[in-house]
Amino acid sequence: MRLVLGTAQFGMDYGLSNNNGKTNIDEVSRIIKYACQNGISLLDSAPSYGDAEIVLGNVVHNNDIRYVLKTPQFENTNISILNARTLSDSFFKSLSDIKKENAYGLIMHSCNDLLKPGGRLLFKEMESIKSNGFVEKIGVSVYEGWQIKEITEKYNIDLMQIPFNIFDQRLLLNGSLKKLKQKNIEIHARSIFLQGLLLMPIDSISNYFLPIQSKLQMIDKVADNLSISKLDMLLSFALSIKEIDQVIVGVNKLSQLKEIIDAHIIQINPDNFLNFSIDDPNFINPSKWKL
Repeated sequence: MRLVLGTAQFGMDYGLSNNNGKTNIDEVSRIIKYACQNGISLLDSAPSYGDAEIVLGNVVHNNDIRYVLKTPQFENTNISILNARTLSDSFFKSLSDIKKENAYGLIMHSCNDLLKPGGRLLFKEMESIKSNGFVEKIGVSVYEGWQIKEITEKYNIDLMQIPFNIFDQRLLLNGSLKKLKQKNIEIHARSIFLQGLLLMPIDSISNYFLPIQSKLQMIDKVADNLSISKLDMLLSFALSIKEIDQVIVGVNKLSQLKEIIDAHIIQINPDNFLNFSIDDPNFINPSKWKL
């Protein structure tokens, strides 16, 4: 199973298409139980996801479940030894909250923190955490191709989390994914449904997205032509990229997870979907959305 369960919705109101707010703890418990029963054993969480880590610590009782955790984000221009200590303290608090002795991965939530003066202090702390056996892999979360180039030139990382979906194919088309695999870096793709935007009915989507309405309509049309659902097509597309090791999916309800696990995955040639690609960050980067 190449699926990782994202947990932002378990600690806060997250996602464009989320009309239900934060997922209640009983539903989280049902989601986790079903995920375990269906071969999902890796969860993605972060201190910035509200109280998600505390919730998970209270509902996850399966020892086979492992986590990819994230560091805090640092606002200061220059990184100091105090920031490195904050990173370490935050990581061990996360372990305490999820009630685990170690984690599968630890990634820098904002990779730009490593590129600031003194950023190597943060990476040295992550290396120490890894060498002491508290985490198996260390890495970064990125948004842009230039970040990948700078990070991989300066640091020896094991794991990278990237944005990827049928609209956001930048890192595939510019060769970044292929270069990462040549460096033996594990790749986890997030945002494959673009915070739910790609699954929403056209008539419920904000006018902000009018400039890409024709692309959104194409998703419905092509999925119909393939005789599969939009979810099936979007998931099949992400899983068709051989460089991607894991695909992160986030859900608010058990029914959504069941739909994802029951998805009809078909063989897709990514080259046939190049016309879906969008370069404008105002539409493929949720942090730039003006809603």
